[in-house]
Formats: sequence, structure tokens, C-alpha cells
Amino acid sequence: MSSKQKKTKVEKKPEAAKAPKVTAVRPTGKTPEAMVSSRHGTGMVNRLGRGFSTGELSGAGLSPRLATNWGVSLDVRRRSVIQGNVDALRTWGGHATRNARVEGRVKEVEEELEKVGREVKKEAAKVEKEVVKVEKEVKEEAEKAEKAVKRRVAKPKAKAKKSGS
Repeated sequence: MSSKQKKTKVEKKPEAAKAPKVTAVRPTGKTPEAMVSSRHGTGMVNRLGRGFSTGELSGAGLSPRLATNWGVSLDVRRRSVIQGNVDALRTWGGHATRNARVEGRVKEVEEELEKVGREVKKEAAKVEKEVVKVEKEVKEEAEKAEKAVKRRVAKPKAKAKKSGS
């Protein structure tokens, strides 16, 4: 580097406040089991399946990753969506994820509202001070104008003297 070039310090930007990570609480109760329809002899028979399809999980509002963390079996080979399986998943675990998401979002919004409320109060106080200041200035200007008018009225113009010839 030559003497003319100077090293510039790179300022680190402050990290934005991260939203609290919301984790869904595992629902209580027995994990539901997937039912599938299969041909058996002369008719269709419902039996236990290996696991739920991804379509059934998404229909219930669960991600495959969350479902496996909760111990729900997943059968990636299945593509059918059986409404009974979706209903079973929804009643068992759908409310837990929705409530956790909503509670986390509500908390964020409430904190933001409090912050905005404080800022609004500060700004309102500043505006009040400014209003008082302006009212005082207006009052002073009105008094000056009133005094000037009184001076003009109080001093009648001197009459010009008549010259007698």
C-alpha cells in the first residue's frame, strides 16, 4: 500500500433483533395410526398402513419434519390422501402447531405495539411543547400589533399650519 492509501475501518452493522423461535409443543395422547384401503378377496378392507402420506400431513397442517420429530410414521411411497387419516392427524396435532404459531405471532405483535405506543407518546409530548411555544409567540405578536395600533390611534396627525399672506 502506498502512503496515500489509508485503510478504512469496516463498521459492522448491528444485527437486527431476531424474532423468538417458536417451537410447537408435542401433542399429548396416543399417536394416530394410518389406515389404508386394500383389496382383499371380493371387497375392500381397511387395515393399518405403514405411515401417513405427505399429502395427508400437509392436509392436517403438519410438516413431514415436524411429524417425524413427534413420532408420527411417514410412508413416502404412498400418494393417496384418505380424509379419515387427515381428520385423525388434525384432531391429534393440528391444533398444537396452529396455537404455537399464533401465540408466538401475538407476542411479537404485542411487543411491537408497546414499542410504537411509547414512541407515539414521546412524539405527542414533543408536539405539545411545540404548540405551547407557538401559542406564546402568537400571543406576543398579537400584543405587539395591538400596541402599534394604539400608538397610531393615540397620536393624531399634526395639522398643517396655514400660511397667512
